[in-house]
Amino acid sequence: MKKGDDIKNWKMYLEQKFSDASLYLVIDNTNKQSDGIYRVTSKTNKTVIDFIWPDMQWKSLDDIQYYNESAKGWSGELLGGNSPKTGLYNKENIDFIEKLLEVPIKKGWISEEYYIWGKLVKAVTYESNNGEKASKIFSDFHTGCLGFMLFPLTLLLNTALRSGLVGEKKIVVVGPIEEQSITNKTYSG
Repeated sequence: MKKGDDIKNWKMYLEQKFSDASLYLVIDNTNKQSDGIYRVTSKTNKTVIDFIWPDMQWKSLDDIQYYNESAKGWSGELLGGNSPKTGLYNKENIDFIEKLLEVPIKKGWISEEYYIWGKLVKAVTYESNNGEKASKIFSDFHTGCLGFMLFPLTLLLNTALRSGLVGEKKIVVVGPIEEQSITNKTYSG
């Protein structure tokens, strides 16, 4: 029998995946109706990975998200909003989630944050390639409903922010969980 053949659901998968107590602190609040989160916190860089609302038999998950207190950019809802089969426990989805988890565990990520008058307007998250930006993960606009109502202006603001015409840009590099030598770094410009 190959390693992992005895795993029958997401809980067993997560318990095996995050069993290294020197790297991870695990808090299982899935039995609380108001929470429903299986939270994994890195002991090396404080990255948090949330596995949200598993069903009673742990055969499906509603969502997975990761974030770090030093960065405003985050993963976004990696399963949320996708087709209902996305969170089901099966080989295809295990492979999908393994690929998602490579970013916080093995690669790290970069949060590119844009501020106007000291207020966060936008955060864009990228995979890290040895501290350099790789593929984009998620863009998070912090303009609320106003951004949707003023969509054409939001596009212009976005262009002005990226080109440096307005605001301030801050880059936060969140190192991978498994590389204890890489620490979170912040650059302003």
